Amino acid sequence: MTTSFSKDLTGTAVKNKIRRFYDLGSPLYLEVYGNHIHDGYYLTGNETKQAAQENLTKLLAEKAGIKRGDRVLDVGCGIGGSSLWLAENRGASTVGISISPVQIEIAGKLAQDRHVDSEFLLMDAEKMRFEEKFDAIWVLAAITHFPHQKSFVKKATASLKQGGKFVIFDWMLHEHVLDPLSDRYVKPVSETMLLSSLYSLNTYLEWFMSGGYRIIYAEDVTVHTAKTWDDALSVIKEPAVLKMAAHIKKEDIGEILRFLKSISAMKAAMQNHRLIGGIVIAEKL
Repeated sequence: MTTSFSKDLTGTAVKNKIRRFYDLGSPLYLEVYGNHIHDGYYLTGNETKQAAQENLTKLLAEKAGIKRGDRVLDVGCGIGGSSLWLAENRGASTVGISISPVQIEIAGKLAQDRHVDSEFLLMDAEKMRFEEKFDAIWVLAAITHFPHQKSFVKKATASLKQGGKFVIFDWMLHEHVLDPLSDRYVKPVSETMLLSSLYSLNTYLEWFMSGGYRIIYAEDVTVHTAKTWDDALSVIKEPAVLKMAAHIKKEDIGEILRFLKSISAMKAAMQNHRLIGGIVIAEKL
């Protein structure tokens, strides 16, 4: 469903805002979070934020059966966190795509420094074209930025081998939220995090089952991911963040403030059962 962030914007305007946000914020993410830009998965509650983020990546890789030699397309790859982890820990060969040139530059340098089999391309996921077919399409905390999620899933299917896995983790609407445009908890999240569209976990399952897939794994994992937002609130007080903030251009301060507001907004939406952290892993038949 369309959100309050995107309802009055063209697709081009939506993507320009998202591109600018990540061009500006990605160096800060790298400095304070490392190369994973997504939620953590907390098993004990005592993990560091970085360990929790790797837990989520590991869980998805295990459930999807990513193995040595697999070709994985990392859609909305951020600064390369998943691509690098899958290459280093699973022996996969990865291709990451993003609309942010800053992210592609950072990810490419990290891959070069680590000597891993990861390639990064500047590309709009909703317009992507690949001659090859992949063993897995991996979309971690990115699909909610897309204005046309259902059509993206359908289009991306053409780039997936038979028996290949489509892997999604993202924020999803709780089943009782009928209108994200008016919900007082969802609305500020969509506006501050630049979420173009939001759907329920069951909606994703319907898309895949009607599109020729078998569901391998689907779960609401909010109980394991909610601590992400407590950690995020503590991170913004770290000296590295304050130091970098001092060098932000005046015209970019609004973007930084938007990000800070988004943390509290997301925490409230999760606590009040408006949004969940959801996983869907489907196999193409």
